[in-house]
Amino acid sequence: MGMVTKSAVALVLLASRAPFADERIRKPMKYRGVVYDLGLRFTAGQPYSVEPFNPNLVKHDLNVIAEDLHANTVRIEGEELSRLALAAREAHAAGLKVFFNPWKMNVHVSELVEYFSSAAEVAETLRLEGVDIVFVCGCEISLFNEGIFTGANLSERLTWMASNGSGSVFSSSPAAFAKQFGLLNSTLAESVDAIRSKFKGSVTYSAGTWEAVDWSIFDIVGVDYYRNGEPANQYAEGLDRFRLKKPLVVMEVGSCSYEGAAARGGGGFMLLQGVNPDGTIKFMDDVVPTRSESEQADYVGEQLELLSGAGVDGVFIYVFSFPIYPIGEGARDLDMMSFSLVKTFPDQDQRSKQMPPWEAKKSFWRVADFFKRSVD
Repeated sequence: MGMVTKSAVALVLLASRAPFADERIRKPMKYRGVVYDLGLRFTAGQPYSVEPFNPNLVKHDLNVIAEDLHANTVRIEGEELSRLALAAREAHAAGLKVFFNPWKMNVHVSELVEYFSSAAEVAETLRLEGVDIVFVCGCEISLFNEGIFTGANLSERLTWMASNGSGSVFSSSPAAFAKQFGLLNSTLAESVDAIRSKFKGSVTYSAGTWEAVDWSIFDIVGVDYYRNGEPANQYAEGLDRFRLKKPLVVMEVGSCSYEGAAARGGGGFMLLQGVNPDGTIKFMDDVVPTRSESEQADYVGEQLELLSGAGVDGVFIYVFSFPIYPIGEGARDLDMMSFSLVKTFPDQDQRSKQMPPWEAKKSFWRVADFFKRSVD
């Protein structure tokens, strides 16, 4: 496929405890939402993850997110600023708060400041129109952009990260990459300065747990926080090092849809090794997983309960839809490797021509039930 999903967090470092554990109290989440992909270039030179772009489907989906999923916020992510602006306006019309996430992957970090500056102009226009908007200054830049970790692409940067972090990122600490994270923070600081010169709302970042971020420059602490098989108490307590007297939002959490996916957490997609000449999927060890929407639903439901009990200010389930991984039968079922809450029908299926060209999975209804019970 040449496609790597955002679940690079498969290689996350379990967060250590910090001295703010007493802040863990159950409270209503201000932001209850999902991630909505508008088109990202996960692999340089490849098409966007959403093609063709259909404004009517975006409008439909955002209304479903508000009305059926009972979310009050959406994190819209994509590279094209025109797509982000359109979706932000549709989200606002549907009554949703917006986390505005311009994301330009696989370019050198030196290109990000100008890109974020242009995006900030768009975001400020939206804010002045009345959109309840938070600017997200990128996501996991150390992995998805060039110039922080060594490597020309995501795979090479992951390999470098593992080989330079005490043999495995699971046993590493952010201190192992002090020089690299110094560059990350200087990039973020310059980007935030450019953003704030144009945009007058709140700013956050979607950090990988391995990244040592200077949160003093942000209004909201944002972290992609998947559970990768650790006990429930360890998962909840791992958030303590992100409790910095600021709102704390889990920017991503989710699971794939097959037996065993829950234990793999953010790394669930890694069973996908490519596609064979006959169109079947090449899975790790040549073993075709067993589809299980129940496993995905149980994982998502449990994590929502744990995060609510941990007192976070918001959570975004990754991801609403992922159309480049359509549903199929057995070894043709790419949707099993997707974190999506809905399953998209392939082009050869007549249902792909309907509105919408997808069907809700069990996880959709599990999230909807939680969000409905959490209404302010």
